[in-house]
Amino acid sequence: MAKEEEQKIPLEIVQVALVVRNLEDTIQKLRSLWKVGPFEIRESDNPGGIVHGRKAHIKARLAFAKAGPIDLELIEPVEGENIYWEFLQTKGEGVHHLKIPVQDFESELARIKGKGIGVLQSADSPRVSYAYLDTEKTLGVIFELLQRKY
Repeated sequence: MAKEEEQKIPLEIVQVALVVRNLEDTIQKLRSLWKVGPFEIRESDNPGGIVHGRKAHIKARLAFAKAGPIDLELIEPVEGENIYWEFLQTKGEGVHHLKIPVQDFESELARIKGKGIGVLQSADSPRVSYAYLDTEKTLGVIFELLQRKY
């Protein structure tokens, strides 16, 4: 087996994330169409984020629910420069990214960057490390690498 093949991890998509203008409105719309929920709503406030290579304060409201075997995440940007605002301004509400869990965030991110793929936004917190990959032009959607630390 080639060395490159040995380094690849299997693709496992565990989450679909939508960027929305209002969490409560979107939750109501989803509930009116399907039995979705309960939603866990929380705020993400990361003053040490990186957006397009620059330090940025990233603040958003998040809502999480199960949709069969997939996690559904709703993201409502609150303040700061971030790719969620950019998405709303250029595309409106919709599917923003697909999440891929990783065990070794730094080595997987280095491997992906070695393939010429950039990072749109990233952050490191006590709970998680994540990076949104610049894959939209080549794959049609942003992919997120995420490692939980607990």
